[in-house]
Amino acid sequence: MQEIKFIKDIWYDGPDRMMYTKARSGHASKLFIRQGDLDSSCSVYSLMMVLMMLRKVNFNELYSREAAMELSDEDRDSVMQLQDTFLRNLKGYYREEERGFYFDTLNKKLRKCFGKEVKSKSYEAIGKKSNSPQKQALADIIKDSIDNNRPIEIGITFEKNKGGHAVVVIGYTYHKHYLRLFCLDPGFDLPKTSFWNSIVDFAIKDTDLRLYRDWYINPDESIPVTVDEVLTIE
Repeated sequence: MQEIKFIKDIWYDGPDRMMYTKARSGHASKLFIRQGDLDSSCSVYSLMMVLMMLRKVNFNELYSREAAMELSDEDRDSVMQLQDTFLRNLKGYYREEERGFYFDTLNKKLRKCFGKEVKSKSYEAIGKKSNSPQKQALADIIKDSIDNNRPIEIGITFEKNKGGHAVVVIGYTYHKHYLRLFCLDPGFDLPKTSFWNSIVDFAIKDTDLRLYRDWYINPDESIPVTVDEVLTIE
């Protein structure tokens, strides 16, 4: 039987089948956010879902200045800076001209918000073909993060430079010569019957020399992409 590995502490509950994770207090906190819910876009939405699953911020604190003000001094300053840096403007579009955040920039801004409270690092393989050591290193980083019960944000670039997208990996399995990644995608609604709403097939053990050898599979289409950035957070 094919094994599927998922991170812990995510679940559905209630008549509307809302997705939850554990808050810092140990209580349930709503998890999934869809583009349009906040004043930002895919890379930031994905980042916020990772931070919620890692118990660095709660769902209501993203929306409410009042909720942030009620926190202890250190948490209050971090969450308020997070709001001001990422959520009160239109930044965050993944690589959109002039306003896009490459993951190294996303990482620097995140560390300014949390300081030593968050350990984060960005990795990239931009422009690297599927059989390159850099691409294989990204696959290992993604797998190791999930194995250690940490969701991970990844960036994908569409074929022929048609922009990119950012999603959160919460699980994986192996499928043929792919590392199949199960993702929370802020670009689509979440179904009521699974923890993921998109899949990224990351080519591994591959001798193909094409750049766009990975696949992004969402409710609307299946398209060739390259996974070229990841952001790890502890």
